[in-house]
Order: sequence, then C-alpha cells, then structure tokens
Amino acid sequence: MQYFRSLIDQNRTFAGFLLLFIIGVAFPSILIRKEHSFFWLNFFHCKALDDFFTVYTYIGDGLFSLFLVLFLFFLNNRLLAFRILLAFLVSGLIAQLLKKAVHLPRPMAALGTETYHHFIEGVTHSGYNSFPSGHTTSAFALALLCCLHIRHLGVRLLLFFLACMAGYSRIYLGQHFLPDVFAGMLIGGTTAVIVYAFVQCPFWLRKRRTLPGGDGVPA
Repeated sequence: MQYFRSLIDQNRTFAGFLLLFIIGVAFPSILIRKEHSFFWLNFFHCKALDDFFTVYTYIGDGLFSLFLVLFLFFLNNRLLAFRILLAFLVSGLIAQLLKKAVHLPRPMAALGTETYHHFIEGVTHSGYNSFPSGHTTSAFALALLCCLHIRHLGVRLLLFFLACMAGYSRIYLGQHFLPDVFAGMLIGGTTAVIVYAFVQCPFWLRKRRTLPGGDGVPA
C-alpha cells in the first residue's frame, strides 16, 4: 500500500486527471441506459470517419501490442517490453473470461439493423460477447504502461487520448456499448498499474554485458 501511495505522489497531476476522467465516464456508463448513450455517441457518421476508425481501431488489436513489444525489445527497452507483454496477456485473459461469463449482446444483436442504420458491413460484428471491450482493454493497458514509463505530462496526455480514441472507435463502429468500453478501460488500466508496481524484467531478458576479467553477466 505504501508503494502505491508513493506512486500516486510521484504522478499526482496525472493521477488526478485519471480520477476525474474515470468519474466523468462512470456516471453515463452506470446511470444512462447503454442504448441511449450509444445513440448519443454516434450522433455523426460519414464515409471518411468510417474508413478512419476501421483502421484506427487496430490500435487495440493484440497484434499491435505484440509488434510494439518486439520493437521495444530490439531497442533494448526490455523492461517496458516485458511489462507490456505481461499486461496484454493478463488483461486479455480477464476480458475473455468476462466475455464468456457475462455473455451480453453486441449493439447489432441488441438493436438490429432496422433501429440503427450505421453498422458497417464487413466490419461490425454481432453476437453475445460485448462485455467488456477487448480492444479497449489492450489499448489502455498499453497506454497506461507507457505513461508510467514517461515523465512528460504532454506525452502522457497524448497517449491517453490515443487510447480513448481506440475506445471510442469501438462505439463508432457499432462493436460495443459505452459500459463495455468503460469496463475495458478499467481492466486495462488497473492491470497496467499492477504490472508496473510489481513486475521487474526477468534476468533471462536483461541485456548482458562483459565485465573486465569475467564472463558476460546480466546488465
């Protein structure tokens, strides 16, 4: 507990921003019917945004996280790479287990194409695995871990905004409701903080260096 207090003290401004954001998203997620918030958040659609979000949503895809892990590994930022990989696996497992256990309908299954006319053919899925949003979970796990490794507030806010855009893309594309995205945000963000607090780079991933008169040892 003392470590978490110290972590909050070191990131007081960003932690305060996160708290306000969580409260701001929690109220409509909990108090407003998800069908209503879905329509409100999809107040405008056009072909350019359809194409943009269809591509941008892959920020939350597992392949993007794995590609970044490999990229960081070869840049010798192995601690961040390992933490991202672990957070992705743990948060993804939690999200998939909840999908199977909760079994809530996606917007297309809940609303139907007669009620909502902006589902994108070939992109929007139906089915009953809406809660939580897996893409949002991955995006926030990735963004929060990077934020904790970076001290510049402006860069942190940019990374957080990019994760929010990934979450919104899931609503815009008709894949999820707001509570699904909010839950994914909490799962991914919480996993990132826990991984950052307790996980160090294992010795077998550390860069090895040669000491004078000795064999290579972990750096």
